[in-house]
Amino acid sequence: MSLSDNANTDPRSVEKDEMKVTAICIRSAGSDLVAYSALDTLVRKMSFQDSLVSLWREDVWLLGFATGAQDATETTEMLVERTGVFVNPNRHRHEVIRSEEKLPHGTQRGRGELGIVVWSYEDPEIRPVMVAVRERLGVESLRKARRLTLWWPGFSENLTDPDDRRDVASSMVATLSRAKGLLANPHFQGSFLLEKTCSPAELLGSVTEAEGKVAVK
Repeated sequence: MSLSDNANTDPRSVEKDEMKVTAICIRSAGSDLVAYSALDTLVRKMSFQDSLVSLWREDVWLLGFATGAQDATETTEMLVERTGVFVNPNRHRHEVIRSEEKLPHGTQRGRGELGIVVWSYEDPEIRPVMVAVRERLGVESLRKARRLTLWWPGFSENLTDPDDRRDVASSMVATLSRAKGLLANPHFQGSFLLEKTCSPAELLGSVTEAEGKVAVK
């Protein structure tokens, strides 16, 4: 299934042809109250006081352009500056990642080595973005847009085993009960652990693959 030139086409559709995929990584310019609140809940109200010491968050927009697009990076930077739908310069810091680059890993920012990717299956922000970019700005080369949240947990020093860290990270994610999971609601959100650096296209491919597995179930 592919996204046609009609902006009313489902923006979650998967383009059959390869795309040039860029990323916009967005972080809070000041204190991140959302991340702080999540950390406080996980540590004080749930069972992570002995395993979790910090939690960072960044939003990531993945933009897929037609392969014939001249400069996807330049277009992405223009969209950030002209639309205001991706970044609020008064509240955010951002970084545009080119299609051939790798997204900065948590360790490159002085953060955790294990990331948690969360996204909504039905994101109400996608269609307005597609309409604004394709119809109002005339950037018809944009074929796909996805918004993700990337969490970076910082584990305590006594939690050194990689498998134990994966177990803790996994148990932080899906909200299955009041005492287990917080970062994603499995009824309308998907998630997976990110253990290595990846390009924007690879990250988008992982999200699409994960959604395919859910659809099969």
